Amino acid sequence: MSAPLRGRLADGQPVTLLAELVDPAEAESAVAAGAEGVGLLRSRFAVRPDGSPLPTDGQQAGYRHVLQAFPGARVTVEALDPGERQGAFGIRGVRALQARPDVLSSQLDAIAGAIRETGAHAVDVGVVTSMVSEPDEAAWFLEEARYGSVATAGVLVDLPAAALLAGTILRTASFATIDLDSLTRYAVAADPSAGSGHWYDPWQPAGLRLAELVGASGSLAGKEISARGAAAADPLLACVLIGLGITSLVLPVDRLEPVRAALAQHKFSDCLRYAELATRANSAADAKRRVVAAVDR
Repeated sequence: MSAPLRGRLADGQPVTLLAELVDPAEAESAVAAGAEGVGLLRSRFAVRPDGSPLPTDGQQAGYRHVLQAFPGARVTVEALDPGERQGAFGIRGVRALQARPDVLSSQLDAIAGAIRETGAHAVDVGVVTSMVSEPDEAAWFLEEARYGSVATAGVLVDLPAAALLAGTILRTASFATIDLDSLTRYAVAADPSAGSGHWYDPWQPAGLRLAELVGASGSLAGKEISARGAAAADPLLACVLIGLGITSLVLPVDRLEPVRAALAQHKFSDCLRYAELATRANSAADAKRRVVAAVDR
């Protein structure tokens, strides 16, 4: 593995830049782009066309491939979602796993097997689940993960409930990754595919304020908070997220370099100012206008 290109602000403050992989085959491209690790390995590669999970050995091969590409680096795997086909408001994420713990157990066996095969440090490899709305769900997931020999288990904050209860959720969860796309979509009841995309925008102050709650909770709990989605991949909005308390960004491979270059042009004090301007705005357009004006001064 070549040395990663560390993300840093203009004043030298580090910002960890992690890759989001849709498939394990993208690992080498992420390494070449200077990713410091994998912030989210999506689980779709481990699902058959009929929606059933691959056997343990099939999943394990994919996890092994990524761990071999990133020795000694952080790698986070998305937990399988047995309810994915049920739609946005079906029994999804951790709720579906509680109903089908065998699916999680098999996945954890595959991850633990890949850790043993590659000699990875257990603390560097984690698993994250979605649709958490109560602290007890996070505690259940962490217990299951550790019973399955995966020591690190986090929460994908994609529901406003998880953002509002982040303080208690982070008492047990190892870390949190904010899915700002989903968080904003639920906060303003907007879905571009359903014709209500006018109200959805990564600059939406409502979503940014929810992210701010998670960032503050992470700081108080001493837990890492990362962010993914269109907001993290927007070079200027990424600076806003840093000002909200996010310490690492999870990016598609092709967005690593643009975001890294943008961060290097702003100090942490700038990020704090941009965050205050954006969260005090009246709309997404107003938030972007305020921050752009502040940068151009």
